[in-house]
Amino acid sequence: MMFFFRLLGQLPLFVLYRLADALKWLFYAVISYRKKVIMGNLTSSFPEKSEKEIRKIAFQFYGYLTDNLLEFFKGVSLTEKQVLERVKLNNHDLVQNYIDKGIPVILVAGHQGNWEWAIHRLALTKITNDIVYQKLNNPNFNEFSKQVRQRFGNIVLMEKRESVILTRDRKLIPRTICLAADQAPQKPETAYWTQFLNQDTAFFTGMERFAREYQYPVVFAELIREKRGYYSMTYELLAEPSFDNLPNGEIIERFARRLEKSIVKYPDQYLWSHRRWKHKKPEQISIKWN
Repeated sequence: MMFFFRLLGQLPLFVLYRLADALKWLFYAVISYRKKVIMGNLTSSFPEKSEKEIRKIAFQFYGYLTDNLLEFFKGVSLTEKQVLERVKLNNHDLVQNYIDKGIPVILVAGHQGNWEWAIHRLALTKITNDIVYQKLNNPNFNEFSKQVRQRFGNIVLMEKRESVILTRDRKLIPRTICLAADQAPQKPETAYWTQFLNQDTAFFTGMERFAREYQYPVVFAELIREKRGYYSMTYELLAEPSFDNLPNGEIIERFARRLEKSIVKYPDQYLWSHRRWKHKKPEQISIKWN
């Protein structure tokens, strides 16, 4: 299978997109890949939209999902020139100025656009980037994914369970610490809860705890598909590296509001197949900020 995946990644993009077109119909109309989850997430997130509008977004999402899948495999053979042409980086000076001063930056994003190609673009900034990732269940595919993500260098992959220790060990290295901060926590009673897309939603607290402990600035990265095969990544400051006057949870709240704004604007480009809202808000919540 690994040989097949590498062979698949050698195909030209126009061929991969024809395959993606076929997979879109297969996923949507034949096997109904996670259709119940997708439709449920969309309906709860956009209660003001009609059933027809929800189905339209869902169909567009399947196209976005299958494009992303095939684009991931294309990461095996993408050249530096292709990455630079296809992933535009906006407001990069915001991050570079901190790095030049020796200050690490926490870079947070949601599951939008193409986060795999965004990793390749980060590698080409020549800044060291610590990527916190969720280890895949299949060890062979997990190793394949790591090799693809690190092929341009400047990428340090930190499995989520190791990130606390590794962040402490690397605290003096000017770098970005990259988090997809919209995943569903496994322990809802220790999560930060807020209204997000019209429903109670749990967020990991690690982003804010890291920022407060090490006094790192927090920057939002909006990942958007401009057109098929072309993306933009735009940086926006969420919080300066001094949080004495910010109440606990404020940084997460700012992230949630900024990501929500982007999702509303580009509803087909969010990972609706993820079981984001599988937990109900518990009656008692206990968060350790320190």
